[in-house]
Amino acid sequence: MKTFEPSSRRVTDSATKWPLPEGRRSKPPFILSTHADNPRWMLVQRIVASNNFRRSALLSNFLLFVCDRELSGRTAEINEKQIGLQVFGRTEGYNASGDNIVRSYARTLRKRLEEYFAGEGQKEEFLLHIPRGGYVPVFLSRKNDDGVSHIVTAEPEAVLPASSDATAASNAVAASIPSAAVLNSDFFKETSDASDRLLDQKATEERTPPASPLLMRNTHPEPIRKPRYAFNILMVVCIAALCTCAGYFGGLYHLPYRWLHREPAADRVNRAFWEQIFDKDRDTFLVPADGGLVMLQSFIRQHVSLEDYANGSYRTESRIAQGIVGLVQPAKADDMLRLTNKVQAIGNRRYTSIADLELTAHLARMPEVIPQRLMIRYARDLRIDDLRAGNAILIGSIEANPWVDLFQQRLNFHFSHGADFGGSGTITNRHPLPGEHLTYASEPNDPLLRTYGVIAWLPNLDGAGHVLLIEGVNMAGTQAAGEFLLNASLMQPVLEHAMSPNGVIRPFEILLSTDNIAANASQPHVLSERIGPS
Repeated sequence: MKTFEPSSRRVTDSATKWPLPEGRRSKPPFILSTHADNPRWMLVQRIVASNNFRRSALLSNFLLFVCDRELSGRTAEINEKQIGLQVFGRTEGYNASGDNIVRSYARTLRKRLEEYFAGEGQKEEFLLHIPRGGYVPVFLSRKNDDGVSHIVTAEPEAVLPASSDATAASNAVAASIPSAAVLNSDFFKETSDASDRLLDQKATEERTPPASPLLMRNTHPEPIRKPRYAFNILMVVCIAALCTCAGYFGGLYHLPYRWLHREPAADRVNRAFWEQIFDKDRDTFLVPADGGLVMLQSFIRQHVSLEDYANGSYRTESRIAQGIVGLVQPAKADDMLRLTNKVQAIGNRRYTSIADLELTAHLARMPEVIPQRLMIRYARDLRIDDLRAGNAILIGSIEANPWVDLFQQRLNFHFSHGADFGGSGTITNRHPLPGEHLTYASEPNDPLLRTYGVIAWLPNLDGAGHVLLIEGVNMAGTQAAGEFLLNASLMQPVLEHAMSPNGVIRPFEILLSTDNIAANASQPHVLSERIGPS
């Protein structure tokens, strides 16, 4: 018996430093015990070592966990709550119905498995599939000489304990009768069709009685029907008439020119831009701002760093109790405890603004979007692997989306927290050009109530993908940046400046300004732009 350890750091809500150095990884979140010579387990090991999995430790651990439990006969443990606890480090008693991280990663896992068997795993002896509606993996053999894929039932290495738990029972049934889920899936539709043809052929042979010699003689042959020449001739005449009319009116109104006109320049350059962020070969993560984080920081009067945000330590009771000292006078113990619990509840909930939701909805409906590759993530559920392996659109500044801080050092227009909690943030112009200011912020005494935003386009963490930042010194600034981004005519000059001869959009930053009346942004305009090297 061999013990394998998962390849990633455990996701935890404790105060463990993040990200962990290579030499100081946390304790593995679960133990894998499977015979190393099991061909199905060897297949799993090859999958997690493939290009599609090696950069995502969470997906690899997800697959390792469910496959190990299936091959060990412990299918009762393959449920959403156990996966959340063992793979994603959720605390005991967490609400699986309100936290969709397992379901979200399961969709990604199914797509990555399909991509593996369509690419690197084309010659694998077995196929691995996780049917929708559950998490129990199914192993199938490749097609044999009869043209049918056969389900390979895992021989468990441990006896499944008796349990009355409904989830365990349903998972056990799914594991013992996997064909229903598999044959209903698109992934194995070809197998289903082949099986149905064989079964229909056999049933027909069993129902058909032996033919009588007398019936084999065709004493009354059916007369040969004559072709419907008249109907065919009529159709030819009609088509010819239509073609003649189309040619006449086409020449009269120059219709071919109107039909084949060139795509407008603004649409063409914007399409090239969006096709690079919505890439068919990698996932794109769309991450709106965390409104609950903004409210929590206003209560505890402390700015939450990316490290604290990633490990969840900012939401602990002790951290909140320390931050709200002085908000209640006199400070009675019971009152402080009630206030701490209320503030903690705000921090645990998932809030975002209507402006961010509208921008997210517009982006998700872009014609260049590839639905199978678009992942909408709440900021608290995003992981460092997502920003390393995929493209990302991050909405909001560091006050509401701490993941932006990973890219701040690369930018000329740098966001910093405002002086007062809940007030405007500040944009620092690190290398001001002639006529530019050193800082930009919303001033309370400004009669126009000007606000500012930034759109930045730069490489992701591994340098192969892209990250799009949409930021503002406040909600109106972020809204203005989003409106500018979605306006093809406004974006055209910037994209043309940033486009290299080979069609690749170089890194760029745009500093925007707009008037903000009653929290509604007017038409934004460019104050400054920076174009990076190719």
